[in-house]
Amino acid sequence: MVRTKKADLDQLDERTDTRKNIKVAARRLFAERGVEAVTVREIVAAAGAKNGGSLNYYFKSKEGLVLELINEIFTDCSAVWLERISELDRKGGPSSVREVVDIIVRGPRPENFTDPSPTVNRFLASILFVRRKEVSTYLDQMNFLVYRRLLQLISSLCQHIPEPVLRQRLVFFAWYVLSVEAAREGWVASRRRSDVWSGTDPQLNLVETATALIEAPIPPSGMISRSRQARKR
Repeated sequence: MVRTKKADLDQLDERTDTRKNIKVAARRLFAERGVEAVTVREIVAAAGAKNGGSLNYYFKSKEGLVLELINEIFTDCSAVWLERISELDRKGGPSSVREVVDIIVRGPRPENFTDPSPTVNRFLASILFVRRKEVSTYLDQMNFLVYRRLLQLISSLCQHIPEPVLRQRLVFFAWYVLSVEAAREGWVASRRRSDVWSGTDPQLNLVETATALIEAPIPPSGMISRSRQARKR
């Protein structure tokens, strides 16, 4: 029997929906419980997939799914960040660390993401805090130039800070921003009242405190040396 074009299109739509549903379900479960605690079977069930092997069919493995989710998020982020960097460039480039931090913090909003559900930051936090080196290696391999450029802009504005100190602060900065945004995202998902998030503009306060983290007074060189010696013991 010859298949009709409509039947082929219906099958394609079903496959597209199944793939998307798996990604949406996985990101929600990862955000709520952490990547390590969620099984393939639970993801497939939450996605409503008819075939138990759907996840492996579309993504090869749970790890393949995780990497695609990371790639999707950073691709969406890069588009918004690049637009804001271009705006700064037209004005002559950033003149302060705060301007660059503002781009990162006030970057993509939920509606900018392929999946707008409030799970992005909690998912990334669940990955970053457990697999920081793995994520860093992956980002290098995928060559996310926009994020790298943002960090380079910060570095160019902080040449007075010793390189080891600045490198460590940029790691702290990423953890801090992601932790606060993940906490805010959890509040949005819970729909509860909270003066922490509904009083002062939380993103404005996050920009100011994240900037202060990077630009904090530099520890005396003797303190840095003693810290290194302590780690070697």
